Amino acid sequence: MWIFNTIMILTVVATGFIVGITPLISRQATPFGISLPSQYVKDPTVHKYVKQYAIWIISISALLILPMLGLPLLFTFEQQLELILSIYVTVAITLQLILSFVLYLKYRKALQQWKQSLPTEAFNQHNRIIIDTHYHDKLTAIPFTTFFLAQFVIWLVTILLAVLNYDRIHELIPLNWNLNFEVSRTVEKSWKVVLALPGIQLLLIPIMQFGYYSFIKSRQKLSPVAPLISSEKSRLFREAWARFIFILAVLTQLLLSSLYLYSLFIQDSHFGWLMTLTIIYLLYSLGGSIYLSLRYGQAGEKLSLPGDSDEDLAVYQDAEEDAKWIAGLFYFNPDDAAIFVEKRFGIGSTLNMARWQAWVTVLGLIAFLVITIIWSIMLG
Repeated sequence: MWIFNTIMILTVVATGFIVGITPLISRQATPFGISLPSQYVKDPTVHKYVKQYAIWIISISALLILPMLGLPLLFTFEQQLELILSIYVTVAITLQLILSFVLYLKYRKALQQWKQSLPTEAFNQHNRIIIDTHYHDKLTAIPFTTFFLAQFVIWLVTILLAVLNYDRIHELIPLNWNLNFEVSRTVEKSWKVVLALPGIQLLLIPIMQFGYYSFIKSRQKLSPVAPLISSEKSRLFREAWARFIFILAVLTQLLLSSLYLYSLFIQDSHFGWLMTLTIIYLLYSLGGSIYLSLRYGQAGEKLSLPGDSDEDLAVYQDAEEDAKWIAGLFYFNPDDAAIFVEKRFGIGSTLNMARWQAWVTVLGLIAFLVITIIWSIMLG
């Protein structure tokens, strides 16, 4: 019971921490998605807004976990506690995201007003877009074929084990476990049920593949003052995240396969190793993303390399107009041929919503969610 509750608490805490530090790991030249003149990037006013945002988000997360500490004492009936915890965590994370967006807009508006008060001569800068034409040639990342095959082989071995040993599968297949990790819901064995989870696993492969592709292939943003150092930082940043995403994709498939095969053939014994695998997965996914975010920042901006200096970092300018970024989060530029671009706020890449390929991607993700829901309903 307490293990499940602890995992839920850590989930809420990790979500709040990651959201809270987002302005700290984003591009310094575009806090809250607003481009600033280079000489004002490290102004105390900007630092104040970023710090206040982080304190607010982390404080809200701390308050949200307080009721979770007392829930196991108030609800002793396991099924009731499981339902209450699940609902509460969903509401808590949703509330975190809503409040973080409200605070983001609050500080974004305050920063816009402050920016308008700056002297006119501060904006007399000629922003340039610098591109390293050999950037992707120098980038050492996991080949796309390897990324795909590593996941596909795990899926194929899993489905073959199930199909070839169909007669050895238990007649009742568990769909849910209670807080004591005992089976609380089952369904009768059938080919539809046996093939259901591998079907979801198979759909996850192109999703992960697309996410990896968009991260590697997104258009880079380099400093016009120190383009070589900026390009090297960006390269190291993408290579580190590429390795992380590859391992995460493999671990995701291994975890799903382990859960699947356990539910088919083992069910009531050796649950400890499955819990260990789940905890390792959560520690790697959450801990790894936090470490890389703090270590590299967006596009490797936090890295320190020989020949680098604070001045080189400070003069980075985003040549794209603020008007091209809706609320600083959504990029819409019909004049830009790039489909994937680096985020202004946060880590990684985003879509250019002025390209038709971006909307195909969005519809594909929606289709994946709909298929997953329908699949779950079909299982009863």
